[in-house]
Amino acid sequence: MLEGFKKFDMAIGTSTISINEHGVAFSKACVVRLGKPKYVEFLIDYSNKKVAVKVASEETEGAFPFYNPEKKVVSVRWNNKDLLNEIENLMEWDFAKDGYKAYGEYIPDEQATVFDLKSASRM
Repeated sequence: MLEGFKKFDMAIGTSTISINEHGVAFSKACVVRLGKPKYVEFLIDYSNKKVAVKVASEETEGAFPFYNPEKKVVSVRWNNKDLLNEIENLMEWDFAKDGYKAYGEYIPDEQATVFDLKSASRM
């Protein structure tokens, strides 16, 4: 009778990215949905103003360290000033005044989460 149904896990929550003058933070839900990868690629779609995190290996060129299983905290925060400047310039934001939060869409086939920065809200 339940053929075709899939379990929905409400405990995971919503994947978000928060960006402010102190860094780029990914929610616990984002990290868990990606499978708690140690490394990811950070991708920018300049024309559509979207960013994505995609599961990668340590050997992947340009991969960033992501989840550290030795830490008790599951969320991830990067304090990379070059990345902050790139996003600030792309979006014409001023992180000295505001921070922003965007919701992500997990794409299982790509092992990636995509965030549309055009839909980001001020924090």
